[in-house]
Amino acid sequence: MKFRLIQVDGFREPPNEATTRGTLVHAVLENLYDLPAHERTPGAANDLIEPAYAKLFEGKDEFEAIFPDPALKERWKAQVRALVNQYFAMENPTRLQPYAREQLINVEITDRIALRGFIDRVDKAPNGALRVVDYKTGKSPRPRFIEDKLFQMRFYALLLDKSGEGLPARTQLVFLGDGRTLTFDPTREQIDAFEHFLVGLWSEIEHAARTHMFPPKKQPLCKWCGVSQYCPLYSDDTPEISEAGLVELLEIKRSNIA
Repeated sequence: MKFRLIQVDGFREPPNEATTRGTLVHAVLENLYDLPAHERTPGAANDLIEPAYAKLFEGKDEFEAIFPDPALKERWKAQVRALVNQYFAMENPTRLQPYAREQLINVEITDRIALRGFIDRVDKAPNGALRVVDYKTGKSPRPRFIEDKLFQMRFYALLLDKSGEGLPARTQLVFLGDGRTLTFDPTREQIDAFEHFLVGLWSEIEHAARTHMFPPKKQPLCKWCGVSQYCPLYSDDTPEISEAGLVELLEIKRSNIA
């Protein structure tokens, strides 16, 4: 149901403290690598926060509505600074030269299914081996939630492989919230199996679109859902499904993304 409300009907989840904090930290870490290697210090990174904040959020009503009390915004900025400083405890950016940053990849997989995604950072070793690095501003997952993160890592590996760059030797999620790193070294067999899984998942989406059946599923994460006010589990006024949105969704498979 959440997929339908966002991807078919076009509702947007409003920004919140967590998502805006993540957006700002990502911008700072991307801009950090615009500096010469020897200048990538904690002080320089902190100096990048205010310019990035001004560009992304300053004076924007939807963002300002998150913080009715100025003290809340100052606490949010302090959290941003703490996450940026935590990054330096996990990696030494003066010794890294990314091969790519914020890389948008458009590819097709089996049955001409279109995939698109941004990769935070790609590193390339002297021997040509690739490493995908994704920054997370939250904490590392508990064991029962690791599979969700592995899905993302497999997706990155598939994107990079299908783009012609080749299968990365390693993918890693850097959790700035608690200073832990989750790594996954994909094999050809694993990524081929994942591609097959995505083809099956797309078949389920097509079936849901053609039958107009996107059933809701109640779960603990519902309390953080930004479109729950439209969900039949929490509202008696769920909007009619967008026919135009369904047409657009089903055309994704046939779109020419070369």
